[in-house]
Amino acid sequence: MRLPTILDGLGLILAIFSLAFLGPIWTGVWYDEAASELVLAYGVPIAICLTLGLGLRALMHGRYEQIRSGEALVLVALAWLVVALISAVPFLGIGVLDSPVDALFESMSGFTSTGATVMTGLDDAPKSILLWRALTQWLGGMGVIVLSVAVLSRFFGGGAAALIMRAEAAGHTVSRMAPRIAQTARLLWGIYIMFTVAEIATLLLVGRVVGKEVTLFDAVCHSFATLPGGGFGTHDANVGYWNSPAIETVLAIFMLAGATSFLLHYRALHLDWRAYFRDPEFRFWMMVIILAIVFVTGDLAVRSIYTVDESFRYSAFNVVSLITTTGFTNVDYNLWPASSQLVLLSLIVMGSMMGSTSGALKMTRVMIMLKSVRVLISKLIHPHAVVRVKLGNVVITDEHVANTGTYVLLYLSTIFIGTVLVAFSGVDIPTALGSAVTCLGTTGPGLGITGPATTFAALPVFGKLVCTFLMWFGRLEILGCLLLFNPSLVKE
Repeated sequence: MRLPTILDGLGLILAIFSLAFLGPIWTGVWYDEAASELVLAYGVPIAICLTLGLGLRALMHGRYEQIRSGEALVLVALAWLVVALISAVPFLGIGVLDSPVDALFESMSGFTSTGATVMTGLDDAPKSILLWRALTQWLGGMGVIVLSVAVLSRFFGGGAAALIMRAEAAGHTVSRMAPRIAQTARLLWGIYIMFTVAEIATLLLVGRVVGKEVTLFDAVCHSFATLPGGGFGTHDANVGYWNSPAIETVLAIFMLAGATSFLLHYRALHLDWRAYFRDPEFRFWMMVIILAIVFVTGDLAVRSIYTVDESFRYSAFNVVSLITTTGFTNVDYNLWPASSQLVLLSLIVMGSMMGSTSGALKMTRVMIMLKSVRVLISKLIHPHAVVRVKLGNVVITDEHVANTGTYVLLYLSTIFIGTVLVAFSGVDIPTALGSAVTCLGTTGPGLGITGPATTFAALPVFGKLVCTFLMWFGRLEILGCLLLFNPSLVKE
């Protein structure tokens, strides 16, 4: 592993990332927040990013060679960790959190678009820090690294940008929407920004129509948290603050948009609307969502917990929120029957589509595993038959199936280890399991004392640290983080 190669890329990413702190500074000035707090909270991180970034670029400039795949994985994992560490400074500087562990937890939750929080008193919190929480999710959702691809490709020759994007992007491969990877990155961000602006405008319009006050600030922050599958709100009651089915519907639509493959959005924008329904992963995902809503609605209605209308409303919103790994909540599902909670927990594990901003396993992997079981059964019945795993018209190779199975096993093993470690900190099993599943899946609210009506503040320090690393592992799909801990695996 060539350290100068990695440090060169890290320096460029940090230099670019320093610009992100300008938004909260402007917001703080607009809302008359103390200048000294703004300088401490956002000026210091800017100085750190520029000093480290430009310093590394100056020291390593000219020493860069063609980046290798293992080095790209290490670069992304390291950059995500360093960015989260630096981004914890605003929470301490503005005074909303006192503990460095809590600040790191909140920062990592933002950049991994998890939405788990240790903060309370959001209704009275400084606007600049609320915007910073939302902005970290918005940047992290599409990827700080993907944002840098266009710039990285100018500095790094050959296939460096493609390798870096593949290391950060969800899924096995990167589907190019343009001849060059930098153009693909710009197209992705163009679609992402377009949806963000559309959601802001829709929230403002719907809020006015239904008589609910949705301020421009609330609309921006919730849009920044919706499309990346984040879930950070600006009120302690989260989406329940408005108690509005119309606003919940808008949020649900854009949660689904963010959790859909951006390649399908690109095709739809080029008037190929049928691309959604030709895609086997999209069809399977929609089927899972519909079945989950029907089951949970029936479960809640039959038990007379809510009326049929209310059961459908709460079921639909929370099913969409959790399967898209967003984590917005409009009700405390900790009070629901265990059967409904288990369905929601399974949705958190599965996640949404490849090539989207959602976390967790992704539906493609779930489909491959289910079809592999069917192939196994078919071969038991017809030993000499040639049966292959197919997604639509695409035949999945045995190697791909094996790789998928290995990753699923690794994912479930990480949940088990995370559950044991969180439980070791002194919490009950439902809390430990819910925390591990939701943090690795980058979803947000869990079960027990980390459920939707509470925060992760009650977790012991060790439990918060475990969850912080689980969020990091989950956002980068585990392997890149493992390489960082095992650099000897990268061959010279």
